Amino acid sequence: MNMLKYLWGTSKRRLMTISVLAFGLYCLASFIVANCLIMDYCSFNISKNEAVSTVTTTETETDDIGQTDPQAMYDSYIANIYDTSIFFIVVTLAIAIFGFVKPEDEVFERKLTYLFPDLHRSEEGKQYVSQKINKMAAISPFSRHTVSFDEVIPLEDDSYLFKCGGIYEAQISNLHGNNSYKDDSVKISFALEQIEIDEIKNATNDFKWGQVTMLRTYSDKSSEDPMPWHNGKSRNFVNKLHSYDIKKLEIPAQESINIDVHSWTWSKFAKNKYDHFSVQRFTESIELYFINNLADKKLKVTYCVASEEDNIDLLINDDGDFSDGKELEISGHKDCRFQKQVKFFRPDQVIVWKVRVIT
Repeated sequence: MNMLKYLWGTSKRRLMTISVLAFGLYCLASFIVANCLIMDYCSFNISKNEAVSTVTTTETETDDIGQTDPQAMYDSYIANIYDTSIFFIVVTLAIAIFGFVKPEDEVFERKLTYLFPDLHRSEEGKQYVSQKINKMAAISPFSRHTVSFDEVIPLEDDSYLFKCGGIYEAQISNLHGNNSYKDDSVKISFALEQIEIDEIKNATNDFKWGQVTMLRTYSDKSSEDPMPWHNGKSRNFVNKLHSYDIKKLEIPAQESINIDVHSWTWSKFAKNKYDHFSVQRFTESIELYFINNLADKKLKVTYCVASEEDNIDLLINDDGDFSDGKELEISGHKDCRFQKQVKFFRPDQVIVWKVRVIT
C-alpha cells in the first residue's frame, strides 16, 4: 500500500507507472496475438492438406513455393515486437528519469513556478514574490531572552530607571529541504541610544539607552564561525537607524544557524511605561528569563502576550502590572529568577513586560 501511494504520489510518478503498465500489457498482448496467428495458420494448412489429396508433384512444389513457413512468420512477428519494445523501453526510461526528480529537490525558482505558473509576467514581480516567500522559508525552532536587573535608580515621577543586561539567543532553521537558504538583506534592529546618565533621568520618551556589546552567528555543525564575534566597543557599532546589517546570510541544506546578541541598557519603567519582545520570523518556542541581581531589593516582573493591534494600556491593571508575572527575591535567593515559555510565537505578536520595586 505504501509503495502504491509512493508511485501514485506525483504526476510524474503516475505517468511513469502508466507507461510501465502499458509496456507490460503491450508485450503480453503481442505474444498472445502471435501465438493465435501461428495456431490459426497451422490449423488452416492441415485442413487444406486433408481436403486436397490428389495433386501432382509439380503442383505440390508450386504450392509449397507460394506458402509461408510458420516459423518464418513467427520470427518476423517477434522481430516487430522487439522493435516496438525498444521504443517503449526508451520512452519509459526517459519518463522514469524525469519522474524520479523530486519537486522538493528543485531549485527555489523552479519551485515557485509550480505554485505560481504566471509568476514570469514581470521580473520585478517575480523578485518581490521570491524575496517574500524566501524569508518565510526560515523559522526559529527556539529562542531565549535573558534579562538581568543589575542596577536601579528611583526617579521623582514614581518611575524607576533599571540597568538591564540582555542576552538574546536564537536558532534559525532552513526549510528549503535540499537547497540552501540565502538572504542578502538580514538586519538586526536595536532600540538603543547612547547618552549620559543625567540625560536619561530627564528624558521624557520611552527610548532605551545602552550598547550592544557582542554579536555573532555560528553553525551547529561547525566550530568555525561564519561571522565571528563583533565587539561593540565604539558608538559606531550600530548605525544611526539603530540597526546592524548582516550583509549575507546563508544556511546550508538540512542545517541551522545560531544568533547571539549581548547588550546592556538603561530602561525606564513606570505605570504606563513598559518594554517588549518581538520576533522577525515564526518561532516555535520562546523562553523568557528574568534575573534579579540586586542584593537589597525585591522586584515584581509582569508580562502579557498581545498582538500589534492591541491597545497595551488597556492590558495594564490598577496596580500598574500586566496579568501574569512573579515576584523576584533578592540576589542569591532561590526565587530570584523567573522563567516563562511561550509556544508558537508569530511576528505579528508582541510580549510586553515591565518591572517595579516592591520593597
